[in-house]
Amino acid sequence: MAVTETPRETVTTASVKDPEARGLQPTGLAGVLGSGDHKVIGRLYVVTALAFGLALVALGELFAVEGTSADTLDVFSSETVFQFFTLFRVGTVFLLALPLIIGVALVVVPLQVGARSIAFPRAAAASYWAWLMGSALLVASYLMNGGPGGGRASGVNLWLASMGLVVAAILVAAVCLATTVLALRHTGLTLDRVPMFAWSVAIASIMWLLTLPVLLAMLALLYVDHRHGGSSLGDNAGIYGRILWVFRNPQIYTVAIPVLGFAADVLATTARARILPRVAAQGAIAAFGVLGFGAFLAGAGTSVDTYSTWLVIGIGLAAVLPVLAVLALSADLFRRGSFRLTAGALYATSALLILLLGVGAGALGSIPRLETTHTIFDLGVTHAVVLASVIASLGGLHWWATKIGRGPANEALGRLAPLVLLIGAAAVVIPDLVSGLAGEGAEKRLDWTGGIEGLNAVVAIGTLVVALGMAAAVVSLLPLLKGTDAVVEADPWEGQSLEWLSPSPPPLANFDGELPVVTSAEPLVDAREET
Repeated sequence: MAVTETPRETVTTASVKDPEARGLQPTGLAGVLGSGDHKVIGRLYVVTALAFGLALVALGELFAVEGTSADTLDVFSSETVFQFFTLFRVGTVFLLALPLIIGVALVVVPLQVGARSIAFPRAAAASYWAWLMGSALLVASYLMNGGPGGGRASGVNLWLASMGLVVAAILVAAVCLATTVLALRHTGLTLDRVPMFAWSVAIASIMWLLTLPVLLAMLALLYVDHRHGGSSLGDNAGIYGRILWVFRNPQIYTVAIPVLGFAADVLATTARARILPRVAAQGAIAAFGVLGFGAFLAGAGTSVDTYSTWLVIGIGLAAVLPVLAVLALSADLFRRGSFRLTAGALYATSALLILLLGVGAGALGSIPRLETTHTIFDLGVTHAVVLASVIASLGGLHWWATKIGRGPANEALGRLAPLVLLIGAAAVVIPDLVSGLAGEGAEKRLDWTGGIEGLNAVVAIGTLVVALGMAAAVVSLLPLLKGTDAVVEADPWEGQSLEWLSPSPPPLANFDGELPVVTSAEPLVDAREET
C-alpha cells in the first residue's frame, strides 16, 4: 500500500461529552505545556504570533513616522536603525506570517482530512517550543547589540544561532503538516479530493522543506565563519545580504501559498457551489508553489545582475497567472452559485486582492529596465505578500472559529476588520512601490530611511490602519476564549468538507464515532443533496 493510500479509520473515539473522555485530557497549565493535541499547539502558535505581530506593527509605524521627516525626526539612531530594520523584516516573516498560518493549519488541516490527530504530534509540539525559544533569543540578540550590523560579536552569534532554531522549528512543523495530508487522509479522500486549504498547506510545506534548508545551511556557515573570526562571507552588516533572497520574490511567495487555498475553500462554501474544474484550482496552487522556489538565488547576495537573469524575470511574470486563475475560479463560483456577505468571504477577497497586488508588483519589478532591484520597491512586494498571509490567517481564525476556539466569532466586527485591513495594506504597500519606481530609497543600507517623505506619511497612516484592523480582528475573536452556554453549531456555514462533521469545539480525537467513506471532494454537499 502506498503511503498516500490510507485505510479506513478503525479507531472508535469517545464523545467529548463523555466525562471519562474529558477526564483523560489534562487541563490548565499542564494541558498546555504537555499537550500533543494539534489544536492546542495550533492555538499556541496563533496567540504568540499575534503578540509578536502587534509589536512588529508598532515598530513599522515608528519607521514610517521617521520617514516622514528624516532630517528632523530621529526615532532611531544611525547606529541602530539598520538593526531595527532587519528585526522588522525578519520578524514579519518568521515571527508573524509563517507561525500564524502554521498555527491555523495545525488546527484545521487534520480536521479537513478526517485524521484523528496530526502526524508526529510530539514533533509538532516540539516545533512550537523550539520556535518560541528561538524567537525569544532572536529578540534578545538585538537587545544585546547583535543581529545584522550589530556591534557585539556574541550578539551576532546569538542571532545566527537563534535564527537557525526558528527555521528548524518551522521545518519540523512543515514535516508534520505535509505528512498529515499525504498519509493520514480518511478513506476515500484521494489527493484530488483534498480540501483546497489542506492542499495549499501541503504544497507550502513541501516548498518550505525544499528551500528553507538552504537558509539553514547558510546560517550555519555564517555562524562558523563569524564565530571563528572569519570574514569570507562578509562582516556583521553583510550577514543580512546573504539571506536577503528569502525576503524577495520569488521565495517570499511561498509564505502566501495557503492564501489561495483558504480563499478557494471559503468562497466555494459561501457561494454554495462546487469548484469546477477542480484540477485547475489545485494546479494553480501547485504552480504558485513551484514558482515560489527561490533557493537558487541563495548565493546572489546583493548582486543586481543575478536578479536580472531571464529565469528570475520569467518566474516573476508567470507568478501572476496562478493568482489570476484562483480569482477567476472564485468569480465563477458566484456566477454559478449564490452570494452571501460573510466575514470569511471578505477576508478571502481582501487577502486575494493584496496578494495580487504583491505578485503584480513582483512581475513589474522583474523587468530590468525599471531598475527596482534592491530598492524600497522590493520591500513593498514583501509587505504585500506578508499582509495577504496575515489577512488570510485572521480570516481562517474567524471562519473556523468554532473548531479553533469555544464559540463563534463576532460576525459584525469580523466583516469590518478585513475591509480596514484591505485599506491599510494598500496604503502601506502602494507608496513603497511608487517610491521604488521613482528610484528613491535603498532596500538595504546602514543608514536606511527609505522612500519619499510625502509617501511615507501615507505609509504611516496605512500602518496605523493595519494596526486598527488587526485590533478589530482580535476583538472579534475574543468570544473564542470564553465560549457560550448555548449549543455551538457544528456546521454554521453549510460547509463542504469533513471538518464540519466534527463537534464544536472538537474532542481530543477530533470526531465522534466513525466518519462516512468519502466519495467526492464535497462530502457534506453530497449528504445534503441526498436528504
